[in-house]
Amino acid sequence: MIAIAIDAAMTLGLVAVFAFIGRLLGPRPQHTEQGELPYETGEVPLEVAANRMSVLYWRFAVLFVVFDVDLAFLLPWALVRREMSYDALVGVTVFTGLVLMMLAYFWRKGALELGA
Repeated sequence: MIAIAIDAAMTLGLVAVFAFIGRLLGPRPQHTEQGELPYETGEVPLEVAANRMSVLYWRFAVLFVVFDVDLAFLLPWALVRREMSYDALVGVTVFTGLVLMMLAYFWRKGALELGA
């Protein structure tokens, strides 16, 4: 127990020393107007980054996650398809049918339309 405490203390001390040396000897940041902009692609932003996202984006994001997780459940079954029992094949078929019914429901309700 003492060895773990000594190891933890030495590790924290070494991290503190490295952080202090980096702050002491490292370059000083120069804050400019351009440096404060949100920056991802190399282009100046066209609008404020704090704008709210459209409901359409969230709808597609949730649908993507739902169907992505469903399809992730199908991968293990697909890999052991030849060794599966009849009951397991029926389960996979029912699961796939439910996913397809859910897709048909969303499609019929217009949840996949861009302008809705």
